[in-house]
Amino acid sequence: MYGVVALYVVGSAKEYTAGQGSDIDLIVHHRGTEDQRDDLLSWLKGWSSKLAAENYMRTGYKCDGLLDVHIVTDKDIAEKGSWATHIDSVYGKAKELQLPRRRKEDYE
Repeated sequence: MYGVVALYVVGSAKEYTAGQGSDIDLIVHHRGTEDQRDDLLSWLKGWSSKLAAENYMRTGYKCDGLLDVHIVTDKDIAEKGSWATHIDSVYGKAKELQLPRRRKEDYE
């Protein structure tokens, strides 16, 4: 869905050291169209705002959003560029999140 192949969390959320003002760093391995990417970012922005509102109600800490989303492509991963370096890093390796099982066609 939305061209997402894999989803990873890094940083303090992954390390269980996040505080009330911490964001959630997500790496999204994307293999879709530009339209899918735009739809995905819009959807994640909505969730980020919702999580920030929930966090504010629980902690009193106000922010615009809690998700810090980093899109990586097959090329980024192959070239070990951008945030893709965290996926196979020896130090601070990203944690892959389980996605629902899908059909092969969903990834193409």
